[in-house]
Amino acid sequence: MINEHLFATILAGGSGQRFWPLSRELSPKQLLSMFGTESLIAQAIHRIAPLVVHPSSIAITTNERLFDELRNHLIAQPDEGLHHVRYIIEPVPRNTAPAIALAAATFVAEDEDAIMVVLPSDHLLENGELWVDCITAAAAAAADDYLVTIGIRPTRPETGYGYIHAADPLPDYAVGDARPHVVGEFVEKPDRERAEQFVSGGEHLWNAGIFVMKASRVLQELESAGGEISRIGEVVRWIASLPADERSSERVRDEFASLPSVSIDTAVMERSRRVAVIPASLRWSDVGSLMALESVAEQDAAGNVRCGRGVDVDSTGTIVYSTDRLVATLGVQDLIVVDTADATLVLPKERAQDVRAVVEALKAAGAREVVEPKVSLRPWGSWTSLLKSDGYQIKLLEVKPRARLSLQLHEHRSEHWVVVAGTALVTRGEECVSVGVNESTYIPVGTVHRLENSGTEPLRVIEVQVGDYVGEDDIVRMEDDWERGER
Repeated sequence: MINEHLFATILAGGSGQRFWPLSRELSPKQLLSMFGTESLIAQAIHRIAPLVVHPSSIAITTNERLFDELRNHLIAQPDEGLHHVRYIIEPVPRNTAPAIALAAATFVAEDEDAIMVVLPSDHLLENGELWVDCITAAAAAAADDYLVTIGIRPTRPETGYGYIHAADPLPDYAVGDARPHVVGEFVEKPDRERAEQFVSGGEHLWNAGIFVMKASRVLQELESAGGEISRIGEVVRWIASLPADERSSERVRDEFASLPSVSIDTAVMERSRRVAVIPASLRWSDVGSLMALESVAEQDAAGNVRCGRGVDVDSTGTIVYSTDRLVATLGVQDLIVVDTADATLVLPKERAQDVRAVVEALKAAGAREVVEPKVSLRPWGSWTSLLKSDGYQIKLLEVKPRARLSLQLHEHRSEHWVVVAGTALVTRGEECVSVGVNESTYIPVGTVHRLENSGTEPLRVIEVQVGDYVGEDDIVRMEDDWERGER
């Protein structure tokens, strides 16, 4: 049932460290699609979209650095519903309490009775009747000022998750099998013995980070907390009251940066006396490490999971994931091998939670493979970086039929385009020319230009960039079919 007061914010500010090399800082885990036919963030949007009035009731909350990549990724998807979500940009990353509060203040400014669903952007979660019942029941309880969280019934004694104790029932808000309870306590990452007790006792649930709350109630809880936490509510209300073009000012950045970096659990949920939880037997994974790759293919008789080209001889319990190249394994045991176009990681399964240490070491070494993806989707198609060094970069541009890039210029680089498939319509300054296979054109620094595929077949162009800076943010757009100058 659609609730006219229901809004949703999908938290999408992750840095992608635990899933490297598949994820990068500019292409985090939520953009990956190996766990289904669409990316994790697209799945999250589709999970909540049937329950809200319009796609614009869904807001992606992210940071300035990821905003363009997320929007490009979603606009590149065939489902137009993904094109019409909106974005709430954190001036600087400050953990989940300030991020959720900024979304709450934005929603309250539009609807005083707004009820907000808070969803992670990078989890796997079963979608079906029980999910709908859970959100419906949670919204009913939230309308009466309960702060509601969806708890997942544990299937094993997991020590890496937080737990929630479901105490007295709240039968007035039950919908189908979704039956809210008062929260007895939150328990952060128990030891093995206690986790086993929680599973056998049946009253404790995994904390999946899914919340349903009246937006105004969230702000009130923050403002009544005292100390630095109370400033969160004050600052986000002020930001939400500003015109959109003033929300990225230096003053806004400074005020938001001064807020405490604190989780919503610590700032609100663990403090409030009016918190409810709905136990849910939903299939769920936080995709928290590369061990999640065990689910992308069936195990063979020796317990190996393989996705991609390659062979194995005499290995056991090993995960091999390859995006392109052939990978062969021989006589290894309990390893994870992840091979991408520009980076390979090999580790024992027992160290899957330690990938962050590799990422930090690579950062210290200045490795660009931590930050930049090899392939990036765009609304018009995609680009693949073939070679990059100081002063130049070579890319393969693939432009969809009847699509075109923005009308743009670059302040720091020139571009040479060589057409290898299809026919390009090129705007270069005041002229417009057709460029066919085995033909090329040159775009000088500062020249207004556009690349267009006016045909019915994909257009492929080798682009050679030369200049003192070849970063993706050296783009000044004059016109854009997807209004990427707007937030």
